[in-house]
Amino acid sequence: MRPTFARIFRALAGEAVADAVRRRIVPVIAVVSLLSLVVVDGCTSCAPTVVRNGAEVALPEIAGWTGMVVFAVLGLWCIVLAGILASDHLAETLADGSAALVLARPVGRSAFALARLVGVLGIAFAMAAVLLGGTAAMLHARSGVALANALWAGLACALGITSAASLAMTASLYLPRIATVFAVLVGVGVIAGVNAVSLFGVELGGVPWIVDRFGPPLGSAMVAALAPWIAPVTVPAAPFELAVRSVAWAVASVSLLVVAFRRCDVVS
Repeated sequence: MRPTFARIFRALAGEAVADAVRRRIVPVIAVVSLLSLVVVDGCTSCAPTVVRNGAEVALPEIAGWTGMVVFAVLGLWCIVLAGILASDHLAETLADGSAALVLARPVGRSAFALARLVGVLGIAFAMAAVLLGGTAAMLHARSGVALANALWAGLACALGITSAASLAMTASLYLPRIATVFAVLVGVGVIAGVNAVSLFGVELGGVPWIVDRFGPPLGSAMVAALAPWIAPVTVPAAPFELAVRSVAWAVASVSLLVVAFRRCDVVS
């Protein structure tokens, strides 16, 4: 009986996840994630206060600001790590010839590329769930912030991870690994910086305005989702528009990866 596409894809995706788990960078990511949670635990255990009329008064709004910044920074860190992990997860199969061997079977290029992406996303999503989930739980327990906003911000982070991993995997077909990693670091840093400047109300022009207005909202989407944590302060962002743009970038990035790999030369 000829294997179905679903069965082939499950086998390829399982192999890709196993390959990703065996990568030497994965234990490093796990250790960094645990250390990050320890740092967050220390930060969230502090209760910010000011002295008013000789008495200490807690400032829950400061806790909201701190929580939003910590959550967004950790989300961006997850996006960066996903891009780094994807920087050679597909290109390595071309270099060692394993891609040619797999594609010699009745396996389509699209299925192979998507399966390799799933391998990266499996690790990246698990890391983000532990890191962001633990952070949200601590912030909720100690500062009383709403978990629903953390969930929406986590979904925004997941879309950012998908975009970064797909674009990094596409770039790895044309660039060496070090160049791809550098592009991930610079790209995420620039986008996050431009998003932050825009959210602070600074008027942008030229390329920064284009990046903030039409680029993937890696930072601003998470901040917009967490905006209720700092109420009554408002964030100058449109959550629905940012959500649509995040989804569009994720879909476009995955599609670009599939098209690029279909046109890539596979040496047998």
